[in-house]
Amino acid sequence: MTAERLSANDSMTRALRPSLWLLALTSVHHAYGALAFDTPWRWHVVPVAVVAAVALMLAASLARRTEGRAARTAMAAFALLDLLLPGVGIGLFEGLYNHVLKNVLFFGGATTRTMNMLFPPPTYEWPHDVVFEATGIAQGALGLLVLWRWYTLVRNGKRGDRPATALQEH
Repeated sequence: MTAERLSANDSMTRALRPSLWLLALTSVHHAYGALAFDTPWRWHVVPVAVVAAVALMLAASLARRTEGRAARTAMAAFALLDLLLPGVGIGLFEGLYNHVLKNVLFFGGATTRTMNMLFPPPTYEWPHDVVFEATGIAQGALGLLVLWRWYTLVRNGKRGDRPATALQEH
């Protein structure tokens, strides 16, 4: 075991937590959508989210418990996966585009033509289910937190800007 034992406040943990919450939320959101709209293809998100969560936890653990090239590789894998799936894929695309923008345009009076062009059926549901839209919008909000924590992690490294502990100094 290395001398590096990071606390619950390190940058890696602060990046990991909202990503895991977002993966859980998107699983609930898509499972609900599959049942509510009789669209079984939405279920595919659940196993993808589980695999992504396990991969993020594994990469974070390896980044913490190893040194040198192995730690850097694990950190890079974590950062790349965290950015692409929870950050961009779920937060920006699924949350902000698929739900926030869709609701803003719909309730802002966008034409049917515009809505169908940007959100073609049957892939997209027009806003008519409060639970589905609320969980979708929440993905966007949580996705922004994921991206902020990712930026902080990449900027500061896995230790963040915490002062070094006596254990880390020796």
